[in-house]
Amino acid sequence: MNLILYAVWEEMKQAWRALLSNKVRSTLTMLGVIIGIFSVITLVTIGEGAKTYVTDQIKNMGAGYDSFILVAGKDISSPPNPKFTYADLGHYKSRVPEIRDIVGMNIGTGDLFYGKKVVKGPVVMGITANGLELMGGKMSAGRYFTQAEVEARRKVAVIGPRVAQELFGESSPLGERIKMGGDQYLIIGVTEARGSIGPMDMDRRIVLPVTIVKNMFGNYNIMRFNIFPKDVNKLDEVKEKVREVTLRRLGNDDFRFMTQQGILNIVNNILAALTGFVTGIAAISLLVGGIGIMNIMLVAVNERIREIGVRKAIGAKSRDIVLQFLVESMMISLLGGILGILLGLLGAFLIMFFIKGTLVIAWWAVILATVVSAAVGIFFGVYPAMRAAKLDPVIALRYE
Repeated sequence: MNLILYAVWEEMKQAWRALLSNKVRSTLTMLGVIIGIFSVITLVTIGEGAKTYVTDQIKNMGAGYDSFILVAGKDISSPPNPKFTYADLGHYKSRVPEIRDIVGMNIGTGDLFYGKKVVKGPVVMGITANGLELMGGKMSAGRYFTQAEVEARRKVAVIGPRVAQELFGESSPLGERIKMGGDQYLIIGVTEARGSIGPMDMDRRIVLPVTIVKNMFGNYNIMRFNIFPKDVNKLDEVKEKVREVTLRRLGNDDFRFMTQQGILNIVNNILAALTGFVTGIAAISLLVGGIGIMNIMLVAVNERIREIGVRKAIGAKSRDIVLQFLVESMMISLLGGILGILLGLLGAFLIMFFIKGTLVIAWWAVILATVVSAAVGIFFGVYPAMRAAKLDPVIALRYE
């Protein structure tokens, strides 16, 4: 074993010297492998970052793995027709005892006014009193509204930090009154910064009791419920019970469910299609790169015919010659793969930096790319290595 390792090490040093003696040729030979590995690593790394981003966004929406969403309207491409009411919160809890809690929500928009100042088109969220606790988020000042205030339809408001900054600057907004749609709302709290959920800026929003926020049809029906089972492992079972209750409640199936896994599956399918497309391009690049490696190794064999003859004359066996050229071929491909990995990670980092995403390195892809690049070198190096090993030492020594 030690002799084999020593032989491989010696061949690697010799291959390295051969590569350095023809830097430009070696670099051009690696180009196909570099492009193929670069493409895959870049897309896979961006894809992993995208999945992390989408997961975080969904969790911010309150659609974590511990809950599911019941939405009014079966067809996602057409406007919903909300028929759920505030009373349905108690209805579902009584009919499905496996439910731990429910958050009711309406989402809209409207301009906010404070004196001569105005905030154009912030997100208006109508939500139940348990929304802050169950769907994440913290208060930076003041308090959240209570269950009693929701049921009494109090015109109280919790605003995001950007709304507070635009209307009040550095002054405290607590106790101030703002206008929206002809009504006045008392500000009782300011939420901590949360960033955006897709196009929705969570820091530029106003949160009101769900009982005083109209949906897009102008009534107080609720557009969606976030439902939290007592046992996360029985989420599908609870969802089926909620489906049965909803069918009896509405008399039709004009509703749908959303889960984090369902949304992630859509994202994964899109990314899988893109990865497959880029993998096809990468495979072509690797094939071209492999053929390039084989051609260069054939040239290297012709350049070293006398050297091969000398090695055979002093006792080198065919397997030694094969090992020499296989190692050199593998090193060319492996170095190309490593450069492709580094450039792919750098490219993914720059892209995620500019779009302010999270860089998530898919180590399985890095390891796979390394193995594939080495395998390409070995596969396309076999023919040149076998050709070199079959040379007659007498003819090789006489070669000019």
